[in-house]
Amino acid sequence: MDLIKGVLILFVMAGHAMELTHQAHLAMWVGAGFRMPLMIGISGYLLNPVRTRHDPAERIFGRYANRILLPWMVALLIYILVSGWTVSWTLPIELLLRPPFHLWYIPVLFFLILVTRLVPFSPLQLLAVGTPISLAIMYCFGLGHGAIGDSLLSPDNRFLRFPVYFFFGMLVAERGLPSRYLGVVLLTGALGMIWWSTLQGSDNDLAFVPARLLMCLGLIALLPRLSALRLSFAPLNALGRDSLFFYLWHPLVMAVLMMAGADTLPMFVLSLVLLAVASKSTARHALVQRFVGSRAAMRSASAPIGPDTVPARAA
Repeated sequence: MDLIKGVLILFVMAGHAMELTHQAHLAMWVGAGFRMPLMIGISGYLLNPVRTRHDPAERIFGRYANRILLPWMVALLIYILVSGWTVSWTLPIELLLRPPFHLWYIPVLFFLILVTRLVPFSPLQLLAVGTPISLAIMYCFGLGHGAIGDSLLSPDNRFLRFPVYFFFGMLVAERGLPSRYLGVVLLTGALGMIWWSTLQGSDNDLAFVPARLLMCLGLIALLPRLSALRLSFAPLNALGRDSLFFYLWHPLVMAVLMMAGADTLPMFVLSLVLLAVASKSTARHALVQRFVGSRAAMRSASAPIGPDTVPARAA
């Protein structure tokens, strides 16, 4: 699973490098279509709902505060300072409900974990409730980023757009993928990816939702098979284990490199190298490590950015 996370972080970083340099390519379009839904799906797949629901609240919040929320808050503060945001009494509410840049992922993930804790439904029931909500948001607001409404308390639409992937990941962890369904899942994912690929540059908004759902849900359904393969490639595994650090800080490093005149490929490669060096350096200091989110310890089958691991049987 670390290998998959490492590949996804590469897709995220490559996509952002291409976006910063205004590159358009089919690979970027396809990668942007599945990278974040799959990360959310993996988080649901690796979440332990029993532990999430039965651990004392102080333990749950303490664990996630140290693991993901503290580094997220530090990164948020730094990005706000360097971007010159205007400080006002509404800023904390805006940052929590409509996080800027790439920093939406942590609040959305934590929100879905809280829903799992507070709503005592099975994964299938959660999926049954979450799917129509996600579909309604996708069709009403599209697949782009933005708030649901214009008021101060209007949340980012991604809080309600991604539950279908998270809860489907939980369901896949619980039920697995029987061999008789493998061909159907492979065909579904392939058809979705081909359909999504043909939509690059299209204005057919109605087709975006089913194409992306078929592609992403097909990939999430394959997680039990992929995890059973136990594939390993040390650099990608290390990148996957340290995915939080790379995810939080790569746009800042890329922005500096872009101001220095770096093109797409040098920006991508140099940011990987610089972040790898920074991760190793900060991991030697426990306090710094906590604040920036780097990880040196080996962890098997950990979630992309924080959730508890599932029992071994679900993998």
